[in-house]
Amino acid sequence: MKQLFIIAILAALIPATAIAIPMEGQQAIEFSLPNVHDDTKTIALKDLKGKVVLLNIWASWCDGCKAEMPEFITIQEQYKDKPFIIVAISVDNSKGKAVDFLAGLEQSSKKKVNFTVLYDKDKTSPKDYKPRGMPASYLIDKNGKLVRIFLGSFNASNIGTLTSAIEEALK
Repeated sequence: MKQLFIIAILAALIPATAIAIPMEGQQAIEFSLPNVHDDTKTIALKDLKGKVVLLNIWASWCDGCKAEMPEFITIQEQYKDKPFIIVAISVDNSKGKAVDFLAGLEQSSKKKVNFTVLYDKDKTSPKDYKPRGMPASYLIDKNGKLVRIFLGSFNASNIGTLTSAIEEALK
């Protein structure tokens, strides 16, 4: 009984955000980060209210992240006339690595990166969202609620799962 009491006291002292893993149905965790190309342009989740947001946490060293980026160009183009935005947050150790990767992506795909890319130098996004792998994507509805969490990368064989979820969130 004494041990349970001590555990209860310790649990009460640890902030819920220190142990909680975001789950579908909960409010998405706020962020405010600079654009990877321009530190003076900052975007916060609250600025995107009214839009469906695909929040993607990635890094240039992540093979799955590299593989799915062309899919994001296609998805953003597909939904360009809808209240939908892809926000990809780079957690690279240097902004230059992310910028170089994006330049290479544009060169190899022959398409301009048409989604928002932010840079998280302090890595607050992974601390807040606690992804269980890389890449990780979070579909957020128009009211800021997490509606789907996707672990792993998207490719031609599973992109339909994402587009179905986007269609549902746009209703």
